[in-house]
Amino acid sequence: MKKQYDYFLFDLYGTLVDIHTDEEKDALWEDLARELKRQGVTARPEQLREQYTQGVRELEARDRAARGPGAEIDLEPVFRGMLEAGGKPAPAERVRDFARFFRMASLEKLRLFPGAAELLIAIRGAGKHAYLLSNAQSLFTRPELDTLGLTELFDGILLSSEVGYKKPDPKFYRAMLEKYSLDPAHTVMIGNDDEADCRGAAAVGLDSCYVSTEQSPALTRPLPENCAVLSVIADAMTLV
Repeated sequence: MKKQYDYFLFDLYGTLVDIHTDEEKDALWEDLARELKRQGVTARPEQLREQYTQGVRELEARDRAARGPGAEIDLEPVFRGMLEAGGKPAPAERVRDFARFFRMASLEKLRLFPGAAELLIAIRGAGKHAYLLSNAQSLFTRPELDTLGLTELFDGILLSSEVGYKKPDPKFYRAMLEKYSLDPAHTVMIGNDDEADCRGAAAVGLDSCYVSTEQSPALTRPLPENCAVLSVIADAMTLV
């Protein structure tokens, strides 16, 4: 008999959303330099690239030392530092707007995979519950969820930058299970990353479904025994 679930946890990028960003292209840093100049901050594109890279590296080292290898950073201080290089404090709204500018300048593709929205609607329509558990930066992802019309389709959303841990760390999974009082026996994780989504779920007793997409890392070992394989995300409709 096909197993039925009441609670569906979803990864976002590469699972529900087809995305491609390029933070290496010169045009991104040139655009950032022009935007900062408009805001009174003068910096060369190569300086901004180095400031961003170094800022991320320092945050990762600090957070790993404080919380362990599964720690996740929040990029807010990096963007704040860029804006405040001109000597003036940057309010939160200005930081959010600048981070969004960065994301839009780096973004080359952002769209739902076929059947993704319909799947979430069907889950809610069946009286079941859909949740988002994503390794993602809130500064980028919250606006993109709104743009894609996904925010209202979830019963709950946890992003790694807000929690301080990322998949496959069990702390991130447990934060979701505890916050929404989910029964692991009736919960399934669906994602495109075998380590983060499938083995991470298995470590806390959750079944999972794996869907391979363009954004999926290469498989290096067999999937967990309690992991089913989907051809495309729309195939998860059979679980509803």
